[in-house]
Amino acid sequence: MSAKHDLIRKRLRDEGDKLVSLFEALNPDQWQQTVYTDGLIWSIKDLLAHQISAERKFIFYGRDILNGGEGAPEGFQINAFNNAEVASMIDRMPDQLLAEMRSVRQETIDFVDNVQDSDFDRRGRHPFFGMMSIEEMFKLIYRHNMMHTRDVRRAIGGYAHDGS
Repeated sequence: MSAKHDLIRKRLRDEGDKLVSLFEALNPDQWQQTVYTDGLIWSIKDLLAHQISAERKFIFYGRDILNGGEGAPEGFQINAFNNAEVASMIDRMPDQLLAEMRSVRQETIDFVDNVQDSDFDRRGRHPFFGMMSIEEMFKLIYRHNMMHTRDVRRAIGGYAHDGS
């Protein structure tokens, strides 16, 4: 594997572990804490559902780009997608969501492991940021985790169980 693979894989693993650790440390009341109020109101539990569905979609688009596709379709309605996906997981319990998050993260790492170095430069459409390389798209996955981890910490008053 190349340095690109190593960097992306390490960051995906590290940020995924931080995200899961944060969610594992929540008490039952914190899972219902509101994080976002723009559009639909999302709780911390909803946010984890979002992380899972978004990451699955990134893998789907990554595969599409590798197979010569465009990635996200032009005109993709990201807010409608996110809200529908979160709503579809409303009945899942936190432990189920955590298991799904671990699974989808491993699938993402496996995907990255199987991308050839030259294929990291293939370009396709990200659902929010537009045209970019597969490398950039998969770096955004762990940055997406970082952003939402920060928002969860804010929602629960900055309390973090991992010492940060």
